[in-house]
Amino acid sequence: DGLPGLRCGSDDDRRGTFLQPTDCSADVSKVRVVRCVFTADEFAAFHRPRIEALAEALVFLEAYGVDTAAAMDVLGGGLAGSAVLNQKRENMLTRSFDPGFRIDLHHKDLGIVISAAREVGVVLPMGAVVAQLMASARANGDGGLDHSGLLRGVERLSGATGTTNDGRGA
Repeated sequence: DGLPGLRCGSDDDRRGTFLQPTDCSADVSKVRVVRCVFTADEFAAFHRPRIEALAEALVFLEAYGVDTAAAMDVLGGGLAGSAVLNQKRENMLTRSFDPGFRIDLHHKDLGIVISAAREVGVVLPMGAVVAQLMASARANGDGGLDHSGLLRGVERLSGATGTTNDGRGA
């Protein structure tokens, strides 16, 4: 339901308890306890496909010479809008990939998630593709960048040259 969660347990306890409020009130009596097999960072690995989709959209729009800053406003106002778009759009538009959370760490988290899914027979096709794109980013020296740096991989695959400083396609 999009509300914040809290993982409880020691660092050694990957199967800690995940707490998530059932509403936005501060009433502690309204907290739901769910058993979770991941740390909060590993659980967050499920938003990585959105970052890749944003990178692909940006390279596609730039190829057509679209004002990408305006296009991101349009995308953000519709169903494609997300916290990922809101938080990472400027990084991608300006090609500023100072690490918030490094690709190296996301690569690790996705590996754990993919392995755990395999253990229980769950197929995560988008997760597997993004895990491979993260591995490619690392192999190309981008492991120390913020995960919005996945954009560089899409550019490499597309033969794209990047953007001008005003956020418009080259």
